[in-house]
Amino acid sequence: MSDWQRSALVAAAVCVLGGLVLANAATAQNPTPQALKDPVALGAWLYQGQCVRCHGPYEQERIGRGKSEDALAAEIAGGGCQIRWARDQGGPLTRREIKALTAYIMTWEELGGPPSLPELPPQPTPTPTPTPVQSAAAVRPSPTPTPIAPVMDERIQLIVAANEVAHGAWLYTHYCYRCHQAYAETRMGRGARMVDIKRVVENGKTSTQMTAFSRTKGGPLRTREIAAILAYIGAWERLDAAPALPEGVLVPPTPDPAALIPIALPTVPPVTGDVTTGAALYAAYCQRCHGEDGHGGIGPRLQRNWPMVRADLRIRSTVAQGVAGSLMRAWAQDNDGPLSAQSVDDLTALIMAWSSGRPVSTADGRSSDLPQSDWQGMWGILLLMALLALVGGIALINADNRPPRC
Repeated sequence: MSDWQRSALVAAAVCVLGGLVLANAATAQNPTPQALKDPVALGAWLYQGQCVRCHGPYEQERIGRGKSEDALAAEIAGGGCQIRWARDQGGPLTRREIKALTAYIMTWEELGGPPSLPELPPQPTPTPTPTPVQSAAAVRPSPTPTPIAPVMDERIQLIVAANEVAHGAWLYTHYCYRCHQAYAETRMGRGARMVDIKRVVENGKTSTQMTAFSRTKGGPLRTREIAAILAYIGAWERLDAAPALPEGVLVPPTPDPAALIPIALPTVPPVTGDVTTGAALYAAYCQRCHGEDGHGGIGPRLQRNWPMVRADLRIRSTVAQGVAGSLMRAWAQDNDGPLSAQSVDDLTALIMAWSSGRPVSTADGRSSDLPQSDWQGMWGILLLMALLALVGGIALINADNRPPRC
């Protein structure tokens, strides 16, 4: 055998060994060999790794109950869940993985119980982020201790397992009673849409002590638990009276001293945006209802002073979420509207500029100024009063000059 033949054999052996090493490394990093080739098994593995932390084991929440396969896939991708999971919407899952996750949930629902699965690989352990070393002076304890989660006794567990309204009432007394007292006292849901109440419970309210309760926002409640609280509030409002519930469900707990510590109000920075861009957006979306310069349309006047502490937050919230029961729709993309968060801020900056009286360059190059006073309207009223006084005086003079009747 010649030297070049020996060299060729050695090179081929090195390539084969290198390929085997790379294949083993890829298999170790990507746990989808035999166990996860079945879509249902892959979906179960993905559910354990991505969904359990918010929804719990599947039998607890049954997020696919009563839904079609296409509707469920769209909800997971980014149409209903608070997290957009599809990779083309910024999430971590491919279309194949979303399809597998949907297959696992639909199979669970078709069988009415968990499908038969092979032994699933363990979930990947994330690499811990190194914690920077801090001096003793820089480390300060948190001012607000985390309250201990309430615990149900066995009797309450049996009651709430078969009654969502009772479950919501129990959760209300343990999470909402502290601030709102008994629901009959406050009736926070009176006249409100359930979707708006859900948004407040999940996300909290800016500049108030109403913190976010959804686990995806750092709160203590799963989606199923928030739905139970909404069911309790909805039952109360539909009946216009307290729903009949078993004894013991509405017993307020003994207050935890940690829960009585006042919550520090967050500091919210002013809304900032580009006024010129806001003027172009206004001309495209708002002018038809609110008039060319913020007044004169069928909608409320926008060129005015806003008598409130944080007018910018109120305006941004109204533009983003709309006004229930009116023609004012929600414009933010998070509420199925056409405008991004930055566009909503640009519109808010425009309206706030009108409030301050600054001239604003509109889309066609003209300037829009906030009227400095309402003297034109006042002069009109004074002129009308003068005309009425003149007509009345003439009538009295004519009456005095009239010859007396016999």
